[in-house]
Amino acid sequence: MNKKIATILLIGGALFLNACQKSSDIFVPDPGQLNAPDTTWSNTIATSAPVFSLQTNLKIEPLKDSFEVNNTIATILTASGVQVTFSPNCCVSSTGQTVTGKVYAEVLLIKKKGDMVLMNKPTTSNGSMLVSGGEIFIRLMKDGKELQLAPNAKIKITYTDVPVNPNMKLFFGDESNPLQFSWLPNTDTANNSVTAGQQLYEIYTNHLRWINVDYFYDTTGIARSTVSTQLPSNYTNANTSAFLVFKDLRSVLAMHGDVPEKRFITGKVPNGKIATVVAISKQGNDYFMGKELITTGVNVNTANNQKVILSPVKTSLAEIKLFLATL
Repeated sequence: MNKKIATILLIGGALFLNACQKSSDIFVPDPGQLNAPDTTWSNTIATSAPVFSLQTNLKIEPLKDSFEVNNTIATILTASGVQVTFSPNCCVSSTGQTVTGKVYAEVLLIKKKGDMVLMNKPTTSNGSMLVSGGEIFIRLMKDGKELQLAPNAKIKITYTDVPVNPNMKLFFGDESNPLQFSWLPNTDTANNSVTAGQQLYEIYTNHLRWINVDYFYDTTGIARSTVSTQLPSNYTNANTSAFLVFKDLRSVLAMHGDVPEKRFITGKVPNGKIATVVAISKQGNDYFMGKELITTGVNVNTANNQKVILSPVKTSLAEIKLFLATL
């Protein structure tokens, strides 16, 4: 009899440990967290919030090169195939002082939708959906300080893409709100232009930092709806980022925090499109990801909103990046 009891206890203990193991991917409060997980949504997010740490840890490092600034033209070619040509005496300091000598260039070309998520650079302009032909980041540095282009200076950027679209326009990144990045249409066509060539784009611009080649997705006569997330209460706009990634378009939409409703939501998107809703979160020292493949416009409610239920699980940064690479 005692042997039977001991056997039952051993089996019960093994089952309990197995159950604990299976639930280990569910969020567990940080050991130093005395209270319940923070479930607060806020209109103002502190720079120390986990969501900013999350964005920093997901970022892709730009490729680095150098060139000499003098009275001649300089050209760099990155390993990703981006060629940048600088006009003579093209750089000034932040105070407008002429800069010469060796300057370091940081260049990043983003064409993959997963990389747009990693860099938190969705394809929207003041809420309107864009289709991208490539996002480019260029920063010039000397002695650890960021430089600007001199008055009347321009750069030429060339990179390959297939297929190209002759309707592409230039947009520039508005970085004033780190939680709601937006692309602003080019309004200075005399100094900024993009041309579609034979499997390449050629850009002339007097801008640095974030540059995008896009066109507005035409929604004329197309039924549209919004997409929102339903997440566990400990996933908030202070520790989570969410995106809607289209399958057949090079388009990624940020899902912004709706504070009163405690959810992430898009603007209106075209119905009938296959897309992935993905939420990435930093909880304590761990990372979590939830994802769901959907067809937009299916099972919308009376408010014309499609609610997507996500159940994030603990996921390493490496695993997050591997999944995003498949989008």
